[in-house]
Amino acid sequence: MKYTIPKDTLQGMLAKVQGFTERKSTLPILSHVLMETSDDKLRLKATDLHTSIQVISSCEIKEQGACAISAKSLYDVVRELPDGKIDIWVEDHTRAHIHTENNYIKMNVMDPEEYPVIDFSLAQEGFHVPVHIMKPMVERTMFSVPSQAEGETKYTLNGALLTATQEKKGSYLEMVTTDSRRLSVARYEIDQPVEMGEGIIIPRKGLQEIRRLMDNREENASILLTRESIFFVSEDTRATVRLIEGKFPDYRSVVNLETYPTCTRVNAHELLSVLKVCVAMVSDISNCVRFSFKKDRTLIFANNPDQGEVDTEIAADHNGEDIDINFNPRYVMECLVYIDGEAHIYLKGPQGPCMITDGEKTDCKWVIMPMRV
Repeated sequence: MKYTIPKDTLQGMLAKVQGFTERKSTLPILSHVLMETSDDKLRLKATDLHTSIQVISSCEIKEQGACAISAKSLYDVVRELPDGKIDIWVEDHTRAHIHTENNYIKMNVMDPEEYPVIDFSLAQEGFHVPVHIMKPMVERTMFSVPSQAEGETKYTLNGALLTATQEKKGSYLEMVTTDSRRLSVARYEIDQPVEMGEGIIIPRKGLQEIRRLMDNREENASILLTRESIFFVSEDTRATVRLIEGKFPDYRSVVNLETYPTCTRVNAHELLSVLKVCVAMVSDISNCVRFSFKKDRTLIFANNPDQGEVDTEIAADHNGEDIDINFNPRYVMECLVYIDGEAHIYLKGPQGPCMITDGEKTDCKWVIMPMRV
């Protein structure tokens, strides 16, 4: 294998595949990227056996071939090389030679025959979702997927539920995530009804990588949903994520507005600004802010014995009984950043959850459990 490619092209390709490798696996080959050259194209493939990606680019091919090379090490090397063209060739499947005008690097490689076979062919049956619909749903729900550190969480919660609903007003896609302390729901209208049964569950890592690819704003990119996988497809990139098998817990009763008798209307930007001050004050251990919802104002109090306290109020329109309740301020802030005007905070009482919406809109709902101190 021997080819020449501009540095920025190779660096961009390697940046895309980094998250699809597995560095902690007992299979060393999974920390490598498979490089293949043929038909004036360079193909980079990476997989952790659950998420996979292929990136293609034109380049000057001098000899066809393939090798498996450490994805991170190669990326770190290429990133530090000067701008310009890079010559890369492999001898006897043992060493890769990387050459620029003033640099000559040798890197160990592995036999490409050991690399897992990855099928990137698209399913004949599936549903295409435009990126401009999928991306905001992921952004508004991703933060309530359990982190990897929260290992005790149910397996089916370690991802996002994506389901379709049919109503009189139209057809909708709905994404739901929860870590048991909060729940996020985002839905967007689609042109035609889709049959998805109880929905599909996209694992956290796969969702993160799909989101990262969508952030690149590639032209003609789309998402393909099937019963077994979710695909990201663009002109030069194809990624696939295996779905989680299982049943997501029933969440609809939790987001039913009729079960929340009390509502406070408050300026989202003003509340967000106050909570930023509170977060700077409260400790990581307590991480708790008290909200006092009253008729025409909301009182916000945060205390840190080692630092001091924040005690402020903002104007609000509150209907129902006065309620004092504690919440994690960061959970509330993560919702407010997606609200431009008035936030509606629905409450069940001093011991129940709250639900936040963007004014009268109900396409996004965020439910947060209170903190007991």
